[in-house]
Amino acid sequence: MFEKKSVTNIPANPEIPEDVFIEKNHVNNQAMPNEEIEVAQNNIHMVYSFLSKDYHQTGYEDALVNPDTSYRIEKVREIQGDLEIVIWKSRTFYEDAIRELDFLITSRSRLGMVDVVDELKMRKEKADDHYNKILELQKEAMEQGESHRLIISYKRGFQNGMAAIAIHESNKKHF
Repeated sequence: MFEKKSVTNIPANPEIPEDVFIEKNHVNNQAMPNEEIEVAQNNIHMVYSFLSKDYHQTGYEDALVNPDTSYRIEKVREIQGDLEIVIWKSRTFYEDAIRELDFLITSRSRLGMVDVVDELKMRKEKADDHYNKILELQKEAMEQGESHRLIISYKRGFQNGMAAIAIHESNKKHF
């Protein structure tokens, strides 16, 4: 009734790629250096990371895609808005951290844990310093408005893109 079919086309030991079973690029949070963990949080390093971005290439590409100054103005507002969000996240991070440290300092002081309290006070001073730097950065961003480095970088790129379009168009014409 049932016949056995012979299977002769299947190799005895098929080759299975190594990446099917092994992840080579697996990132483990435990293996991240402390600086990378700090950057992942909403602390001052996140603000510095945002402020160090270069928008020149973005501005250039935007001009090539949409050479309209109203688009440039909207993008400038977007960058400023993103900066405000980053600063507010960081402010909230430090405000919460300072409140928690105040509580820990008070509660550990009542228990007479002098060394722990000293360490917590040192951490609070560091958090206070970072918080004050963020307030300064926020003030500078508001005062400088459009002259902020990020905006200048974007506008310069946008202008270069517009210039590239103009040169390209003029090169099409043979005078």
